[in-house]
Amino acid sequence: MDELLANPAFQAAVAPFFVALVAGFLLKYAGWYWAGLAVMLGFYASVSLVTGFEFTPLTSTRKVVLLGMIAVAVGLALDLFTPKRQYLLPLLAIAGAAALLWVIWPPLMRMEGQAFWMYAAGGIAYVAWLMLSLEGLRSRALRADAATLMLSLGTGIAALIGASALLGQLASALAAALGAFLLLSVMKKTLPVGFVIMLPVTLLGGLIGISGLVYAKLPWYSLPILALIPLLARIPLPKRLPLWGQALALVAATAPAAAGAIYVAWKIAGAPPI
Repeated sequence: MDELLANPAFQAAVAPFFVALVAGFLLKYAGWYWAGLAVMLGFYASVSLVTGFEFTPLTSTRKVVLLGMIAVAVGLALDLFTPKRQYLLPLLAIAGAAALLWVIWPPLMRMEGQAFWMYAAGGIAYVAWLMLSLEGLRSRALRADAATLMLSLGTGIAALIGASALLGQLASALAAALGAFLLLSVMKKTLPVGFVIMLPVTLLGGLIGISGLVYAKLPWYSLPILALIPLLARIPLPKRLPLWGQALALVAATAPAAAGAIYVAWKIAGAPPI
């Protein structure tokens, strides 16, 4: 059993998928947005196996894990008391920028001149874009599911290739949990997507991507390609497609961006360290 729990594939794929699947199946009967918590339960089941919940010393990866927890609580609060959109979007952008700067501040302070502004401004723009553009898909559940799934999968594999096995595992675990949520949406009925899932998923996707760039060898070219996913998820679909057909079509539409980011990382960084 210990050998199974220590297996990276089990930690990053099997465990989060089945935890999210079971939790989502149970929580969907509660209605509202509760089923979305299944994704984060699956993700943090993986975290418990990969890194545990020790937060001292507070490394960059532990900051990402902690921020994901905070985002779940904030997302739940936003679902309960949604502010007006003209206030919501600036708040999301500011929160994403603050979170990113906290995660990458140590290496950022060692940079000078153009490098400092490129990483700071570019990182903030990337995280803010993901959070704001994917928030716009919140009312279209299957599109949101497919987009976040491909974003997490592309980020995870690209980060792994970029010499960060830990970041790759975390993003892959998020993708596995989102895959379970998408499967439930297709099998039963489209499960509603609230801030409780979109806020932590988009924030984690952005933070892991930028962390792979700053702390590992993830090429920056991968991130603009991943940033295309929210646009590809808006592709029009035939109205008569069944749920499973819509899900497959949306995954197929967003997969090229994830594959492109992985390919670029492979070309620049070489084979993954496995």
